[in-house]
Formats: sequence, structure tokens, C-alpha cells
Amino acid sequence: MAAQTGLRQEAVERGTDLSARKLDHQGTCLETLELAYAQAKLLWRLEAGDTPSLKEAAKRCGVDPSNLSGVVDQLVERGLVITRPAAHDRRVKIVRLTGEGVRLRRKLVACLADHPSIDSLPPDRQEQLLEILREVA
Repeated sequence: MAAQTGLRQEAVERGTDLSARKLDHQGTCLETLELAYAQAKLLWRLEAGDTPSLKEAAKRCGVDPSNLSGVVDQLVERGLVITRPAAHDRRVKIVRLTGEGVRLRRKLVACLADHPSIDSLPPDRQEQLLEILREVA
């Protein structure tokens, strides 16, 4: 039983270390792309052609819609998203990536995927890691 506890503890410690390195890498990516975390989170949650309501987009990001509206305004100002009233209800605001937003989202995803810790593994070990993460995440 003690050995099992030790394994779990080490797994949590190593997972935490990996997470910290991921956050450092993420910070570098966001700085390079001149994005705030909340802006990147919204870009990450939107797909090309996707048109969620502001309420749905906020739900995807795990924030209140009132907190997301300022982020949306910032991205509109940068030409990365557009907003418009929904066809089914003009009181509902929908958000959509622009062409420039799609391009920046691709850069964001590529930058985040280019993670030094994972890149250091040979391809077969990367596949094993992915299998494990699919099981636990």
C-alpha cells in the first residue's frame, strides 16, 4: 500500500512539474502572439466558422458572460473576431472568428503544441503519453 501511495504521489508531483512547464511555455506563446490569457482562451475555444452566442462562448471559457464581453471587445478591436445579433433573436450576440482570427488561432495552437517537454520524447513515447492522457483527462 505504501508503494502505491508513493507512485501516486510521484505521479502528482511530476504532473505538477509538467503543468508548470506548460504554463511557462504558454506564457511565452501568448507573449509572442501579443495575447492576454483570456483572449487566447476564447480563441482556443472558437473554431473557424463557429458562431456561438456570447453566453455559450463564456460557458466554453468557464467565465461569466459579463467578464467575457470586454475580452470580445478587445478581439474585435484587433480584427480577430466579429460580433452580430443572432438571426433567431436579435437580443442575442454571437461571436465569430475573422480570417485573421483563424490565422492567429492556428499560430496559437501550433505554438502551444510545440512543447519542449513533449518534443523531447521519441514519437512512440509521445503516443504512449497521449494514450495515458486520454484515459485520465
